[in-house]
Amino acid sequence: MQSFSFDQNSASFYLLSSDEPLLLRDWLDSAREALKQSGFEDIQSHTTESGFDWDDLLQESGAPSLFADKKCRIIRITNGKPGQQGSKIIKALCDSAPDDTIFIFVIPKMDRSTQNSSWVKHLKLVGKIVELKPVYLDQLAPWIVQRARQKSLSIDLESASFLAERTEGNLLAADQELEKLSIRFSGDRQPAFGAIQESVAQSSRYNHFALVDACLAGNTARALKILNSLIAEGYVTAQLLWALQSTLQQMTNLKQAQLNGRISQQLWQSLRIWSSKQRLFESALARLGLEQIERLLQSCATLDRIGKGQEDAQFLQSDWLQMKSLVSQFCGVRLAES
Repeated sequence: MQSFSFDQNSASFYLLSSDEPLLLRDWLDSAREALKQSGFEDIQSHTTESGFDWDDLLQESGAPSLFADKKCRIIRITNGKPGQQGSKIIKALCDSAPDDTIFIFVIPKMDRSTQNSSWVKHLKLVGKIVELKPVYLDQLAPWIVQRARQKSLSIDLESASFLAERTEGNLLAADQELEKLSIRFSGDRQPAFGAIQESVAQSSRYNHFALVDACLAGNTARALKILNSLIAEGYVTAQLLWALQSTLQQMTNLKQAQLNGRISQQLWQSLRIWSSKQRLFESALARLGLEQIERLLQSCATLDRIGKGQEDAQFLQSDWLQMKSLVSQFCGVRLAES
């Protein structure tokens, strides 16, 4: 696992790039720990959402910390593009930041336009670019074995492969399953494959994977039953939204390829869609057009804004009403236009 280390060769600026939430979390956790051990007690995180003031960041960088001599600012740029004002401020910070401050900018995986942007080139001159590579399908089972060891859990490759398929290549979900298994099998030398299989089945009768499968299959009754069960279990919409949104993004890529006659096994692999799931995706592709998929993604964006308080909820539990509408339309139900 790639992690942060603080020494005499450390930079004042870091650009951390990845589409893997778990890898980002691990790297940032290691950064916070290493910085605290080196005297950086004032560590704050910010997200460049609506209302974020880049000028405040510039002014605050030159002001003494109220809490400590050394400080770190972690800035999450969710869309990877700081905009004209943000680019200007980042370049100004690179030119004048004090030695006792470290800036870590966090963005999704860099595309070519981001790599060629002036602010990235400017930051690269004075700082370090850290790109956390994804764990590819052929690497996933060994990665799960190693991750399990970090949690004092010993599993074999068969069990790891089962978990990889069960979590559909999602590192965060795989890590959560390993966490539960490490608690259940604490002290066991190496739980058998059957025991792990039974444990996972018992802990996830209804979960976001089951919800996504029902949506892909177009089974409205089952999808809403699962959704109502998850609501009763205390889930929040944000826990389900990422699964639905990422699946719809996969659908967009598949639909565009389908329209161009270019769906291939290589595409399935690049999208991390296991062979056991391909029929479900093919069913959804036959049912949904590209415009419908794009509207579903717009509904995801609306739900995300409601969850973050960036859009006023019109009704009590408006987020769950929006989620039920999203799930129904994903299954193929056509709702009346308002």
